[in-house]
Amino acid sequence: MKLRLLFVAAAILLSGSACNHAAERGNQADAEAIESSEAAHTANAVAAPPAESGHAVTEGDVPLRWENYSNSDSVRLLAGGLKQAERIVKETSVYAADGFREPKIVVYVRKNDTDNLYGALVNGDKSYDLGAVAGYAYAGDDPVTVRNLWLFGKEVVKIQGSVGAAASISRYFELVGDVPKPLLTVADGHASEADVDHDGWPEVVSSSGTSPYTVVYRWRDGRIERCALNDALKAEAVYFNDEGAVTAAFGQDQSQLRLYWLEEKGLTYFQSYSLKERDSELFTAIPYTREEALRIREQADGARVYEPYVPRKGLASDYVVDAKKAGDGTLKLTFPHFAIYQSRTDLRPLDQGEVVGDKRYFPDFTAVWIPLPDSEASGSWYFARGSTYFSISTAKSVSKDELLFVAASLIPLDELRLPDGTVPAADLPPQITREYLFALKAVNEFASAWARRDPDAGLQWVSEEWKAGKKAEELDAYFRGTSNPHHLTFELSGKRRVDERTYLFSLRLYEYYTAQPDSVLGFPADYGRGWTVEAVRVGENEWGEGVWRVNP
Repeated sequence: MKLRLLFVAAAILLSGSACNHAAERGNQADAEAIESSEAAHTANAVAAPPAESGHAVTEGDVPLRWENYSNSDSVRLLAGGLKQAERIVKETSVYAADGFREPKIVVYVRKNDTDNLYGALVNGDKSYDLGAVAGYAYAGDDPVTVRNLWLFGKEVVKIQGSVGAAASISRYFELVGDVPKPLLTVADGHASEADVDHDGWPEVVSSSGTSPYTVVYRWRDGRIERCALNDALKAEAVYFNDEGAVTAAFGQDQSQLRLYWLEEKGLTYFQSYSLKERDSELFTAIPYTREEALRIREQADGARVYEPYVPRKGLASDYVVDAKKAGDGTLKLTFPHFAIYQSRTDLRPLDQGEVVGDKRYFPDFTAVWIPLPDSEASGSWYFARGSTYFSISTAKSVSKDELLFVAASLIPLDELRLPDGTVPAADLPPQITREYLFALKAVNEFASAWARRDPDAGLQWVSEEWKAGKKAEELDAYFRGTSNPHHLTFELSGKRRVDERTYLFSLRLYEYYTAQPDSVLGFPADYGRGWTVEAVRVGENEWGEGVWRVNP
């Protein structure tokens, strides 16, 4: 899952912004129709200076001034319940902290009010007024979205509603003993949640305008802080790109771009280029040919790396120099500015001991920087995605922040799409033959034993190669797992045939926390770890039928 933040097409008024951004804001009247309480969300710190045209920050790291955010919204108990409701628009159940009652968010139209839609949390015989949550004129088919999420270390309900053709308001309420407590209101753009500083905890990001104006809200030291990135950078437009980095555009034509990583200490600069270079198929985007994609597949199969990845983005003009099997079970992709190693086993040095380098969290992986001895600036990023382990390094004068950008751009080889729209390395479903059915049975029996937590049955279906070097208690624990979360079920499908003795299958194993709802502690109900497993033909029986075993 790649990080994608949505930007609205027109901006709304930035009420109470401590950074005093003076750019145009559209849909002001629509935003003000929502009982604008944003003005009351005061910033307690001294504001950063406003952006000044033509005075953009120079290349280099940028410290950020985070200002305290306080929410003066209040929630009141509706003595008469929802007697004031003329019509119920929507009802959404949310998780009850006590596990017995199930509160719900009710969106409704008030009598004699055609300006707004209102929200209430109904818990048993109690109803709590949440205020206006959307504009009545923009009711549409589904004007308000409601969902549970884990945010700032709290169980939160988010209510997001339209207040204009391209404007919205988002209200976040903490559930304290099933009573809603106002936590955050975002009325200065479309709000979404993502770990944009890559510390393992999501922030709230607000983006508004066709030239995006971006504000980040984070939780620090028991309070919410906010920072407007455009003002800090004095940039015309700021947004988070697909790799999770901050992109800042400078100049009236926004033709000069700079890339930064958002970190605790501020913005760390790592690359600049022009808009023309960004849109070029030969600059940051790495061009691939059909022949290169197929060679990478061939070499990956030779190394038994069955889930190879390729970077979509490089540094300046990068292209594939070489793809080859490097050592036992390792695939090496070489580019002019860096090299990527891939394996089915952990590539970190065995003698590394305690990791002292940086750790960065992304939606699909966690990257750890391990420096070379006596050189923090030189080293490699190590991480895993699915069943593939990676390291990425360079012998050139390339920073670790640039290498991290490349790592964040990796996509599965079987999803690589060429400019002509073809996907040369796409998996072709295997033909249904008797050998395929025997291989499928082996993987199905293995996964079934995992779901039943039955090591005796499961170990009959794994290969001796996989069991080699593992202690008996390790093998037992693999199938038994833990009591909570515990193994529950699985999904299985054929992926492709590698050769006469090897089939690949896509397998996703699901665990479940007993009595836990869809979203608590960041745990969604459809959580499962998925990867590509290998079924190998280890012999045949007296009828000449293949005997197949699994390499998980």
